[in-house]
Amino acid sequence: MNLYRLYIGDAYEPDLLEWLCEHLSPVVFTTRAEGHYTDMYHGDHDLWILDSQDVSDTSSQFDTITVIHFLRKEDRLLFQLTFGGTC
Repeated sequence: MNLYRLYIGDAYEPDLLEWLCEHLSPVVFTTRAEGHYTDMYHGDHDLWILDSQDVSDTSSQFDTITVIHFLRKEDRLLFQLTFGGTC
């Protein structure tokens, strides 16, 4: 399976998740690795997977790197037009 990756810098995660659930597919499960400061959200049928990682050396709210993997290239392009990001 070929996934299309999009890197988002400091983004407000609830806004990203809301858009993904509203436009592509709902969240079906979430994994969290506390020790690695990683949250991962999976859309239905893995149409998208959002992976955010805390890279802060302090407790700042927006020191994260977010990567979203899309199953369909069209979905990645639509998301990128809405939020920006780098392929």
